[in-house]
Amino acid sequence: MQLFTQRAACAARSFFAPCFDVSWGRVRRAAAAPVLALALALALALPVSPAAARTLRMGILPVLDTLPLQVAARDGLFAAHGLDVELVPFASAMERDTAMQSGRLDGYFGDMIATFLLIQAGVPMRMVAVSYRSEPGQPMFGLLRAPAGQGGAAADVPDRPLRTGISKNSIMEYLLGRMAAAGPAAELRFEPTEVRKIPIRLQMLLTGQLDVALLPEPLASLARARGARPVTTDEKLGMVLTVLCLHESVRDDVAAFVAAYDDAVRRIAADPDGQRELMVAACRVPPDLAADFPVYRYPLSAVPGEADVAPVQDWMLARGLLRKPLPYGALVAR
Repeated sequence: MQLFTQRAACAARSFFAPCFDVSWGRVRRAAAAPVLALALALALALPVSPAAARTLRMGILPVLDTLPLQVAARDGLFAAHGLDVELVPFASAMERDTAMQSGRLDGYFGDMIATFLLIQAGVPMRMVAVSYRSEPGQPMFGLLRAPAGQGGAAADVPDRPLRTGISKNSIMEYLLGRMAAAGPAAELRFEPTEVRKIPIRLQMLLTGQLDVALLPEPLASLARARGARPVTTDEKLGMVLTVLCLHESVRDDVAAFVAAYDDAVRRIAADPDGQRELMVAACRVPPDLAADFPVYRYPLSAVPGEADVAPVQDWMLARGLLRKPLPYGALVAR
């Protein structure tokens, strides 16, 4: 054994240097060849630890649109496509945007208005997929009036401007404009009122401190269950509501990311009730609605088209939110 150890050590020093048998005191060149072969075979057989995969940090909000991301993470679909994805939850869009701008995220779930503002601010990111597009039968936002008897006698006076809770300079204000231009909402006059925190907006609507509020699901359904009167929804607008974005630094991961995302979309469509528990927990469905709120269908990945992007940019330019139009090719991953 001692002789074998000496020969193996000698073989490891060089492929071409002679091997000396110290214990015998003489050169044994011929014996070096089989020992060298054995040493090499042992070295090649040793397991090699791969470099740790980089974690892709994805900023999200606790809303229904993120269910496919939640399913992909829970079921190992990102890992199946060779990605290590961490979903990073935020309580507000402002906190998420700050994290993206400061480089603490590799991607995020959000809307086009927030995305365009970040790109204008110099964040090198692109939209890789539409997360949700308004669809008949699946309202994602509802415009609701306060319950009857709330808000005082003037609340239902014709032509009176209605105090309408939204967050200004955001997708909410853009959506209010689209909703107010058609259907039953076109007959009303809305006075946008800044109430950025959505739970507070809901409470103000139910207590009559607001005449109208624009609420996301499932809080719009909760408001209806508590007496709020529906005006209209986003169902027939055919507009992109939310998108998924990735930083340029992870552009090589886009194909794998959207493939895993599509796997999750198909899994939800094939077994919607199997996702209910996750939806209720991750998307903050109120307990009163947990058993009956529908599990939505989600679109397979596709980037927003130019026809989706142009009206949003026009609206932002008109309000001074954008200094100049952003080229479409700089906004989407191709």
